[in-house]
Amino acid sequence: MAKQKDFLKTKLTQKDVDLLLKNPSADIRSSTARKVSEQYQFKELTQKEKQIAEDIFRLISNDIEVRVREELAESLKTCSFLPYDIIQKIIFDVSSVAVPMIQYSDVITEEDLIEILRTKDEQKQCAVAKRQKVSSFVCEHLIEEAGERPIVTLIKNQGADISENSYHTILDKFETCDEIHEPLLMRPKVPVSILEKVITKVSDELRKQLLRHHDLPVTVITMLVTQTREKAILNLSETSTEEEVRTLVIHLHSVDRLTPNLILRSVCIGDMKFFEYALAIKAGIPIRNARILIYDSGLLGLERLYQEAELPQEMFFAIRLAVKTFREMLEETEDGYRDHFQRRMIERLLMLFDAHQIHLEKADEDYFVQKIGQSSEIVSQE
Repeated sequence: MAKQKDFLKTKLTQKDVDLLLKNPSADIRSSTARKVSEQYQFKELTQKEKQIAEDIFRLISNDIEVRVREELAESLKTCSFLPYDIIQKIIFDVSSVAVPMIQYSDVITEEDLIEILRTKDEQKQCAVAKRQKVSSFVCEHLIEEAGERPIVTLIKNQGADISENSYHTILDKFETCDEIHEPLLMRPKVPVSILEKVITKVSDELRKQLLRHHDLPVTVITMLVTQTREKAILNLSETSTEEEVRTLVIHLHSVDRLTPNLILRSVCIGDMKFFEYALAIKAGIPIRNARILIYDSGLLGLERLYQEAELPQEMFFAIRLAVKTFREMLEETEDGYRDHFQRRMIERLLMLFDAHQIHLEKADEDYFVQKIGQSSEIVSQE
C-alpha cells in the first residue's frame, strides 16, 4: 500500500495504471482518483504523463463503485482541459456522479446540456439551472423539459438569461403555482409586463382562496382582488425606470386594467410618471404633449386632456386638486426624500379632500393611510 501511495507523490508511469487495475480496494481507488486529479490539474506534467493520468480517469469512470466515480467527478469538475470523452462519460453517469461536472464544467457544450435536460432527471436539470451562466437557448429547453423545482432554481439564478418569451412560457405552464410566482417577483430586471402578469395571477389565486374559505359575495371578492392588484402595481411603478413605467402602463391599457381608481391613486401618492403616461396613453397623445397639458398653469390643459382620456367626470376635481398640490409642494420644499414628500402630500390631500367634501372610496382611504404608515416607519428608521 505504501508503494501505491508513493507513486502519487512522484511522476506517473504505466505501472500506476497496472496498480490501479489490480488493487480491489474502493478506498484506494477513490484516493487515487482524487490525488491523480490534483496532479493532473495543478502540476506540470509531460505529455506522456498526462496521457497516463487520462487513462486512469477513463478506468475510474467505469469503476463499479459509485463513490469512486463520484470522487473523480468532484475532483475534476472545474478542469478546463479534460478530454471531452471523459466529460461525456461523467455527465451521462448516474446523478450523484454527474451533477458536480454538469454544474461547474465550462467544457460541456450546449448540445450536451440539452441532451441532459431531455433525460428528465430532475437532479441533473437542477444542476444545469445552477450553472454560472445559462444561455437563453438552454433556458428555453429547460423550461420546456423540466418541472417546478428546476425552473424555480433557474429563476433564482442571476446568471440565467431568461427571455421575455420564456417568462410567458413559465407563467402559462405554472399558472397557479405560488412557488414559481414568488421568485419571479423577487428576480431583478424581469420585464414589467411579466411582473404585472404575475401580480394578476397571484390575485386570481387569492380570489379562489376567498371563494373556498369565506362566505362572501362574488362582487366583494372581485373588489378585494382588484385592490390587492392595484396596490402591487403602484408599488412596482414607484421603483421602476421611466421606460419600464411606460411599458407597464401600455400593458395595463392593452388588457383593460388601467382603471380610473389606479390613476387617481397614482397622482395622490405623487407617482407622476405613472399618472402622466396613463393620461397620455388613454388620450392617445405623445407623453411630451401630455406633460404640457397636465402642468398648464391655468389647469385648463389638464381638464381637456382628462376629457380626451374619457375618465369619470366625478373624479376630476380630486385629480385636479392632487396635481395642484403636487406642484405647490415641489415649489415649497427642498426635501429630496421621496417618502417624506409622499407622506406629506397624502396628508395634505386628505385634509383638502375633507375640506372640499370630496368623498373617497373606503378602499382608497385605507390605501392612503397605509402609505402614510409605511413612510413614517422609514422616517423612524433613519
